[in-house]
Amino acid sequence: MKILQIRFSLLLILFLGFVVISNGQTIVVKDSIVRDSLNLTKKIVPEGDRKEQNVLHTGGDLVDELFSGSWPMFGTDLRMKIGGYVKADFVADLDGTLDNSQFLMSTIPVEGQPEYGNSGYVNFFAKETRFNIDVRRIEQGKVPLKLFLEGDFFNDETRFRLRHAYMVVGDFIIGQTWTTLSFLEAMPDMLDFAAGDALYGGRTVQVRYQKKVNEKILFAAGLEQLSFLGIENPDTLPGQATRKLPLLALRMDYSWKTGVLFAGGSFAQLAWDGGINGQNHEAIQLNGAVALRQYYLKNKGFITAGITYGMGAGENIIAFAGSNANAVLSDEGLKTIPALSASVGLNFKWTEKWASNIHYAYGWLEAPPERAPFSLKRGGIGHLNLIYSPINHISTGLEYIWGAQRTTNDAFGRAERIQFMTKFSF
Repeated sequence: MKILQIRFSLLLILFLGFVVISNGQTIVVKDSIVRDSLNLTKKIVPEGDRKEQNVLHTGGDLVDELFSGSWPMFGTDLRMKIGGYVKADFVADLDGTLDNSQFLMSTIPVEGQPEYGNSGYVNFFAKETRFNIDVRRIEQGKVPLKLFLEGDFFNDETRFRLRHAYMVVGDFIIGQTWTTLSFLEAMPDMLDFAAGDALYGGRTVQVRYQKKVNEKILFAAGLEQLSFLGIENPDTLPGQATRKLPLLALRMDYSWKTGVLFAGGSFAQLAWDGGINGQNHEAIQLNGAVALRQYYLKNKGFITAGITYGMGAGENIIAFAGSNANAVLSDEGLKTIPALSASVGLNFKWTEKWASNIHYAYGWLEAPPERAPFSLKRGGIGHLNLIYSPINHISTGLEYIWGAQRTTNDAFGRAERIQFMTKFSF
């Protein structure tokens, strides 16, 4: 406890020191914070309230969107913009979680693991830093066009990693970006890269049609690459998991003056190719999702909520991705695994420069006994932060993170972490 108090005190001193320096700078520089206005009927959420800088607009929404900071590509009808941010993070982990740069449910040590009871560590990193290129044709009377490329360095080797690579042609989105059912607007701002770990979706290659039906309703339908096949093979039967069909996703957004409701569902096929010596098996993957963002007190802040439930779709929940959480293979065929994710969040703006966010995410899997004994069965993660934006482009913040997981063999573990960051966005 004494070590924890010392660590927390050092972080607090560092954070308050930055605040004092920044306040001094604001008196001299006379800078201000640029905020775009809330207009949910046109799908405009203030940039400071968004988890991602990039917004997936199509058609008329793309033409109407403010493209500030862009310049003409001379001799063409295109405009270009370079964006991104540099982010430096400091982590004080109190329980020795197995990932030193993001707080994941599955990396919380549990009883029976050699890492259980670790005393913790500290880590500095800047690999969330990202850069993007945005090229658009947004002239009236012409088909709207957009090309977007973005990458970061978030891997063990700090190598450049592709995040987004897509084009918009009229009302179509083609390439790699967030899945149709990734409701990023249903999360407040968190410093931790994993952002609760119970987000449904992720990024994949797709072809999506997205159209505003009227001022309140937006419809989207996408054919997507099923990123994780996720079939557990406890009896080591011959063959391999395979894709035979793309995932089909449908989504509808309904917005009003101070809020927006998201609803959607997806359908896919799970398949096992037994080859010469085995049997072929198929199963259906189904999932439904609902999410919400509601502003309150004249945009003093907002609340968020989301829930997803599916059969054979556990790997679409980021917490379970890569853990064979969709189905179990046996001689009788594929048995799909039920999975659920839920989250709730709150953003509150204390002043123009100060804001806080609290968020809790929960993931659950009806894990069969055939799954690996220390694989994630259920867990939850919470975030509470204070973010300070002294001048335009610069923000800094402190976040307390806590979480717990229970594994298939009923082992339990909990962990805590403190994270401090400073970011320059452009």
